[in-house]
Amino acid sequence: MPNQTPLASGDRDDVGFRSRLFWILVVLMVSADLLSKQWAFSTLPEDHGVVHQFGSWFGWQRLHNAGGVFGLGQSLTVPLTLVRMAAVGLLLWLVARQQRGNHRAVFTLGLLEAGAIGNLYDNLGRWIPWSDGTGHVRDFIRVDLGAEPGWWPDWLGWPFHPWPIFNVADACITTGFLLLLTGLARVHWPGRRNDAAAEGDQAHA
Repeated sequence: MPNQTPLASGDRDDVGFRSRLFWILVVLMVSADLLSKQWAFSTLPEDHGVVHQFGSWFGWQRLHNAGGVFGLGQSLTVPLTLVRMAAVGLLLWLVARQQRGNHRAVFTLGLLEAGAIGNLYDNLGRWIPWSDGTGHVRDFIRVDLGAEPGWWPDWLGWPFHPWPIFNVADACITTGFLLLLTGLARVHWPGRRNDAAAEGDQAHA
C-alpha cells in the first residue's frame, strides 16, 4: 500500500467522502440492485423454477435468503441485519479517511457500501410497510457451470453446480472484497497510515 501522510485539518475537503465517484457509484449500484430485485420478484415464477438465459449456465431463480453469504446463518437474520447496519457506518467512516484522489479505494469502498445498503434494505423490510415483511434478502441470479470437470481436484469441491443464488448487491460485495484481498484497492487503513507516518517522522528526526 502507498505511504500517504495523514490529512491535515485544512485538507478535509479532499477526503474520499466528498468524492463524486463514491456517491454516484453507490446511488447507481443500489438502484440497480433494488430495481433488479423488484423486477425479479414481480416477474419470475414463485415455485423456485429456473428461467434459463444464454443456455443452461446462466439464468434466474428467485429465492428468499434468511442468512448471509452462500446462505449461511439461516437463523441469524436479526444479528446479520445489525452487522450490515454497522458495516454501512464503518464503510462511511473509512471512506472519509481516504484521499479523494485515491480512486481505487473510493471505488472499492463504494462497491462495498452499495452492496451493504442493498441487502440491508431487504433486511429492514420486516419493518418497512411497503415491503414483503420477511426481512429476508432477495436473491435471483443463478450461475451453473455444470458438473465437476475431471481435472478439478476432488478435495477442493466444485461450488459451481450451481453457484449459490445471489443478487447485484452480493456481486458488488464480492468484487470489492476481491479488490481488497488482492491489494488492488489501495485502501488506506487509518491506523496503518498513522504508524507509517510516525515511522517516517522518526527516520527524518
